[in-house]
Amino acid sequence: MTVRVGVIGTGFGRRVQIPALRLVPGAVVTAVASGSRERARAVAAEFAIPHAYGSGEELARSPEVDCVIVASTPDVHLRHASAALEAGKHVLCEKPMALTAREAERMVAVAGRHAALARIDHELRYEPNRVKVRELIQAGAIGAVLHLELALRPYVRGDGRPGARDAPWNWWYDAARGGGILGAVGSHLIDLCRFWTASEVAEVSGRVATFAPERADEHGVSRRVTADEYASCVLRLTGGAIATITLTTAASHGPGHFAQITGAQGTLVLTGERQLELGRPGAPLEDISAPDELWEQITPNNMWARSFVRLMRDLVGELEGRPATGQPATFADGLEIQRVMDAVRGGGAARLD
Repeated sequence: MTVRVGVIGTGFGRRVQIPALRLVPGAVVTAVASGSRERARAVAAEFAIPHAYGSGEELARSPEVDCVIVASTPDVHLRHASAALEAGKHVLCEKPMALTAREAERMVAVAGRHAALARIDHELRYEPNRVKVRELIQAGAIGAVLHLELALRPYVRGDGRPGARDAPWNWWYDAARGGGILGAVGSHLIDLCRFWTASEVAEVSGRVATFAPERADEHGVSRRVTADEYASCVLRLTGGAIATITLTTAASHGPGHFAQITGAQGTLVLTGERQLELGRPGAPLEDISAPDELWEQITPNNMWARSFVRLMRDLVGELEGRPATGQPATFADGLEIQRVMDAVRGGGAARLD
C-alpha cells in the first residue's frame, strides 16, 4: 500500500517534513500547497512533487492525496484541517493546533464526524530519550513523580546564522497568525508533561511577555512584534505532580532544551537533544542516553526531523492496518494543550479540571 501525502505549507513543510518523508516506507509526497501558487510550484519542482496548489483547500480536495499534513500557519489550521477531514482525508496537523481552544473544539467536532485519523504533530513523543523517560516513570524507576522542570533557553548557534534572539521578523512574531514561543515550543513541553505522567493539567498559572516592540524583516523593514518572546507557567497535574515551564527567545546563552523530572526515589535529567541521565539519592548522575538510529540520516539533523520520521512511520503503519507502536497525539490532546495555553496567555491562575 502507498499512502499519498499532501503537504500544506512551504516553510517547515519544505525544510523538514518533505525531506523526512523520504525515510518513511509506504509514503510518497504527491502534492504541495502554499498561499502562493508560484511558491508551491517552486517547491514541487525542487522535490519532484507532481502536483502544486495555490490553497490548502484545493489540496484537501485533490483526488491525488490520501493524507494531508497541515503545516500552514496556525491561524488557518482550522480551515485547512476541516477541509481535509470533510474531504475524507487523514490529517496530521502541526502545533499549535489552533489560535484558541474554541477553534480547537471545532476541529475536534469535525474530526468526530469522520472515520479518518486526526493527529497532532507532537513528534517529541517519538524521540528516543523522551520515550525512555515515559517508560522509566511507568516502571517506577524514580518512584512517584513529585515535580518537573522544563526549559528552553537558546544557545549560541556557532555557525554564523542568527539564533532566535537575532532572527528577522516573520509570522512567528505575529500573534494574529499564531506566532509566539508558547505555541511554537511550549505546546510540546506541556504535552510532554501529560505524556510522561499520564496526567491532565488541573490548574495553571502563568504569563507571557514581549520584550522587543519591533524587529526588522528580511528586507530590513521594521515590523511590530505582537507575539510572546517569553512564557512561563506552573501546572498542577491530576496525578499530583507540579510542573514548571520556562521559555525564552531573548537569551543568547543557555543549554537549549532542558528537563529535570524529580521523583521520590530518583531524578531524570534531559540536556539538549541527545543526553538522558538517571540519578539516585546520594549518587552521581549516570548517562543512560538512548541510541538514535536516524542520527545523521536526514537534513536538518535534529530531534524534530528524526522524531517526525518515526511519527510518520507509525501513522503510515496504522493506515496499512497495523496498531500504533507509539502514543500519537490526537486532536483531543491538542485541545487540552490549547486550553492550557489560553490560560497562560490570560495571566493569573485558572482551574481546568
